[in-house]
Amino acid sequence: MPRTLFISHGAPTLVIDDIPARDFLLSLGQTMPRPKLIVLISAHNIQAQNTVGITHQWQEWQDFSGFAPELYQMQYRPQGDTNFAQRLAQQLANLGTTIAISDDAALDHGAWVPLKLMYPNADVPVVTVSLAQNMDAAAHWALGEHLAEILPDDVLLIGSGSITHNLREAFGRMQTGQTEFEIEPYVAEFITATYSALNTYSPDDWANWQNTLPHARRAHPTPEHFLPLLIARAAAGKSATSTALHQSMSLGVLGMDVIGFAPATT
Repeated sequence: MPRTLFISHGAPTLVIDDIPARDFLLSLGQTMPRPKLIVLISAHNIQAQNTVGITHQWQEWQDFSGFAPELYQMQYRPQGDTNFAQRLAQQLANLGTTIAISDDAALDHGAWVPLKLMYPNADVPVVTVSLAQNMDAAAHWALGEHLAEILPDDVLLIGSGSITHNLREAFGRMQTGQTEFEIEPYVAEFITATYSALNTYSPDDWANWQNTLPHARRAHPTPEHFLPLLIARAAAGKSATSTALHQSMSLGVLGMDVIGFAPATT
């Protein structure tokens, strides 16, 4: 069963901002056991159906605009593993996942930004799996369960999204010019409830998370940044334990949590 992480990747500027989340990710790659390969699921990689990325070498994609010029000069180009990716796609299909493959080598910022902090030398091979555009929570939970069956222990599964993701509120606060904000009460309540659910919710509960977690639709007006968390949790196994490896806040509304999942020991 793979080791699994959920990373709140924040804005593309995470890679250069002087904030606690950046400092934590810089240290995380140095303190974790080094994986043989990373399977990464980003909230910004959405295809018609779940799609495995099959490429020999990835290339950073600046899928953003209006940021500091230095961001557009950064490179992050890890190797892929085409043999592993092809086997993974076939195994997922065998387990009932509707799956496609793609040789598009573009690595979106939800992938390359946290990876550049954790593994700055781009020396760990990467295989991607996309979200499916139907955004069905039960199907993405099932994808995580299938990955738990397939991925070996020396592979690190990373779900990259955000524990809260109301960009309208975040942008509104950015326009005020303030730098310090108190955490919004609804954000704190949603995050607390999410951590509790990670240890108590059944798959059926997760399928209905938008209606059962308090303030879910305000915390996530669209679900794509939460689905990588569901996949990571499912991939760790039914009795896995979750640990808040890092918690900080941006603009009082965007949680920058990093969560680790440990499979149950027998």
